[in-house]
Amino acid sequence: MKTNRLLFVLLAAAGLFTACSSDEAVKTNDKGAEIAFRLQGGTPGPRASTFTIDNIEAFVVYGTDDKFEASHDLIFDGVTVARQIGGATFAYAPKRYYGDGATNAVFFAYSPVSARITSPDASDLYKNAVDGATFDYIVPQPDYTSTPIVQQEDLLVAGWQDTPSTSAVSLDFYHALSRIFVSAANTTSEVVIITDLKLRNLYTTATLQVANDGSWAWANLGDMDDYTYTLAQTGVAVPVQPKPADPLLLIKQLVTSMEQGMMILPQETVNTTDDKVWAAGEFALQVDYICGNVTGSTKILLKDGFEFEAGTQYKINVEFSETSLIEINFDVDVIPWDDDDVIYAP
Repeated sequence: MKTNRLLFVLLAAAGLFTACSSDEAVKTNDKGAEIAFRLQGGTPGPRASTFTIDNIEAFVVYGTDDKFEASHDLIFDGVTVARQIGGATFAYAPKRYYGDGATNAVFFAYSPVSARITSPDASDLYKNAVDGATFDYIVPQPDYTSTPIVQQEDLLVAGWQDTPSTSAVSLDFYHALSRIFVSAANTTSEVVIITDLKLRNLYTTATLQVANDGSWAWANLGDMDDYTYTLAQTGVAVPVQPKPADPLLLIKQLVTSMEQGMMILPQETVNTTDDKVWAAGEFALQVDYICGNVTGSTKILLKDGFEFEAGTQYKINVEFSETSLIEINFDVDVIPWDDDDVIYAP
């Protein structure tokens, strides 16, 4: 049996996944004053667990124009626009219309229809002096052992500003969160079992601020917590592979499936003391593992201020490699009988 000291190497921490998208008409517009919506192909999603333009079931919309804003009214104040059963069209009721003589309008929408968005305030959506709308949001830890099950969601947001016309409002939805996957490679002489993965010290709550032109940004980051990945009870085995001469040829397997990528708020990491030494309150990927008869835990750090950006998926690659190895071997021999002494019978 071998006892190993393992070195974890951060190989990479970024990679944007892309996917094809399409264009879908939500509602055709026959009346000049009626407001309709059209979803554009701005919602790429590489796996079914994220939203694409084909699986958006509904969105919530806020909006007004310069005529309605004059009386401090919203045309849309949290109105749900839903996909019609068995079809590609969306609808809402009752129908709404632009104000007579309106020259400018702004809309903001999000999907899914989420209970995690709280305290919506779009009362100043059109005013030029301030950010027009705010929405508080929390990104929960996934918990498949709880009742009910706590699942994360792929939050999509879209903003639009233009001159009112008979054309539908075109909404380009974008992924508002970041997403982190973990992959691993093992060049030790033993299979490594990853028993737990945890993202330490990330902001969990923030405010989505929407400006009067429909643009949006995250602000007021608050409350920090850890995000634990859901792994099999037996852990995830990382098989042994020879270390290639070219590091680029090292095979890195996903520890989490594509459906288990962790959604997090876009944010900068905090690592203010030393990029090789973890301190309480700093960001790290914590990896718990078993290798042979060794049970260990380590924390992988990113540089201070590494930015997780909205709409981007990241992969943290981990390499298990032996830096010091003391192997326990056995040298076996059988000591022969000592037959030099002869006992004679009297």
